[in-house]
Amino acid sequence: MNDEKQKCQKCGSENIMMVEYTHDHPEHYDGASEIECRDCGAHFGRWSGKELAEGEVEPRYGTVRA
Repeated sequence: MNDEKQKCQKCGSENIMMVEYTHDHPEHYDGASEIECRDCGAHFGRWSGKELAEGEVEPRYGTVRA
């Protein structure tokens, strides 16, 4: 088991929060979809690892569906 704490990709802080979209959100997944840094405010997609712009969401499983 890996005991290393997850860190923000932008500032290195360990003060992160997993974000789960609401049940009625179009990209809802039963679990976290984003990682948010509580220090610098950056958001990263759970699957893509991409930094999300303000208002951008992580597509379910990190892929856009048709």
